[in-house]
Amino acid sequence: MRVNGLAPSLTAMAEPFDPIGVLSKVLTEHGPLGDDDITERLRAAGVGDPAHVLRRLRLKIGIPAGQLVDDRWVWLPAILADRVFTRRVTEPEVSFDVLTVGPDLAPIAALCDCEPYQRLADGSAVHLVFSGDEQALDQLDIPEEMLNNGDVLALPVGTFEALGVDDGDLVGLRLGNTGLVVERVTAAAPSAAGAQLAVLLDGQPQLIDALVWTACLADPALFTEPVAPLSELAAERGLSRRGERLAPPDFDFSRWVFARQCERLARRHRLSDDDAVTLNTLLRLYGLLTVHHLRKSHPADDAATPAAIDFGDIMDDVAAALADPVIAESLATETVQDGRFSAGGLRELADALAPRVPPSARVACQWLRAVACEREGDIAGFERALLKAEAMDGAWPLPLLDLAGIASDRGDAEAGLALLRRARAKADHPLVYLLRLHRPTQRNDLGRNAPCWCGSGRKYKKCHLGGLPLCDRVGWLYHKAIAHVLFGDWTELRYAAAFERCRSVIVDDVEAFNAALADPVVIDTVLFEGGGFDEFLTVRGTLLPEDERELAEQWRLVPRSVFEIERVQRGGSVAVRDARTGERHEVAEYSAGYPLQPGQLVCARVVPVGVGMGFFGLEPISVQQRGPLLALLSGWPDPAELLAQLSGGAETTRVPAL
Repeated sequence: MRVNGLAPSLTAMAEPFDPIGVLSKVLTEHGPLGDDDITERLRAAGVGDPAHVLRRLRLKIGIPAGQLVDDRWVWLPAILADRVFTRRVTEPEVSFDVLTVGPDLAPIAALCDCEPYQRLADGSAVHLVFSGDEQALDQLDIPEEMLNNGDVLALPVGTFEALGVDDGDLVGLRLGNTGLVVERVTAAAPSAAGAQLAVLLDGQPQLIDALVWTACLADPALFTEPVAPLSELAAERGLSRRGERLAPPDFDFSRWVFARQCERLARRHRLSDDDAVTLNTLLRLYGLLTVHHLRKSHPADDAATPAAIDFGDIMDDVAAALADPVIAESLATETVQDGRFSAGGLRELADALAPRVPPSARVACQWLRAVACEREGDIAGFERALLKAEAMDGAWPLPLLDLAGIASDRGDAEAGLALLRRARAKADHPLVYLLRLHRPTQRNDLGRNAPCWCGSGRKYKKCHLGGLPLCDRVGWLYHKAIAHVLFGDWTELRYAAAFERCRSVIVDDVEAFNAALADPVVIDTVLFEGGGFDEFLTVRGTLLPEDERELAEQWRLVPRSVFEIERVQRGGSVAVRDARTGERHEVAEYSAGYPLQPGQLVCARVVPVGVGMGFFGLEPISVQQRGPLLALLSGWPDPAELLAQLSGGAETTRVPAL
């Protein structure tokens, strides 16, 4: 698992010795091995939990092992020793001292995911930079467009100048006795490697690195001297290539990719095979129309106006399927990652399908127009389009569910619940639960001017009559913001934050990762350090009751800090001192979520909660974490940085180098 280009380190394991070292020995001496054989040999070597090691191996977390084309495992340093792979560099690569990894260097660059191979043999650092790793790009001063062709290996500045490398030259990356070596290649030796790779193809695409490792295992002399880059060797044999996969000549990659995408969609959305094909076709149409819309909206100076796209009968084949709410919702879900760019494509798709669909599916087209408005941040247009969809078919659920969300944002629990009932939402639907929790309690035994039943001291008509006081809506407001992030284009940041949360504890446990996604500290950092709360207020703030909007504006101004717990009154308040400013606050104890002790240090945000102050995103910390956290919080940390600091400190296991 890798998120945002971050490669995790190995955590300490409760073993009397290093089980990864045992794995290295097992694979080096007995490899290649399948999963069952690895488990058996690890157990025989005294590893108490072979399954734990095997899970790490499958996730490829900081372990320099790879799978062959038959799925058996090898120890890469043993297989790649003294092998060299070449890359014909471009002028931008020379200018920025980087090597594009795929496909030419993929078999050997895989080592650079592991700490021992993040330095060259001379001790200088190299960095494997993944697409989307903006932090690494900034630190290394590499322009984002350098990753247009995939991941890059960032070399020490001046490497190519020292080697005399220029545009179009061959550069070799070799695994020598003391580590990786970058070298200029003056001549490429003839090689039969392309033919050897072709023999390993069995009618289906294979990853280039797996093909190369398999070929190296069979031929100890292969790639021991510089030869042409892998992409050129494959082209000489007429092999088909898509990204980092090779296939036999004339292989239909488009059909193969479409079939694999259908399998993924069927698994993710629990669709039948036919429905997955329909959804994938709709997504293809959406993609083409999105590009068409962008070209119309932002034409180049010398470009002709894009012609209208005519998809012919294919529209008729898939249009009627939109009447199924599952298909329509899955289409919207798959396009969330495109953010605002998705709006034009969805709107054009809806407009193109509407004349072709049966009456039962026209409401779906209207709902897609509503979604397009929401993606653009036009919440008023979103609501108007939803109401129009509701008028077209008052029983179709998706507009009703979205209208219920708007009612919730406005603080109208009863209206929201009525819409959810019409949408046939189940009792365990999150919004049903949230709104039931915040229904106002009506008291027929109290007059409007009588003191409110809640003990606030205010009149009933000014407090709980017809609604809840602000202090009782704090959790509701917070969950509105959470819903905006959960269903918006925030998945990548949420995953990066959750990964940092759980990586120092156990990184190979899916349950731990899922728990981290729901962790209150993870959610709070995505909302505030990540910008999710600001976007929520920008997009949906106009829907909030005035007092909630004012409270939300106060929340966004409160920075996270480190606090010293000075006094605890059980069932009452907690006296805290801000370690950064020296300010003191009385905070409601219940908002901490668990008991606090005098003298304890916590990292949190202390914010107004209608009546008094409350904790949000609270995390107990050690004395050793205090200084580094205060230094980090004095700047503008992103969620991953902050959670790495909050959750760090676990001792890591060393990976054998050779």
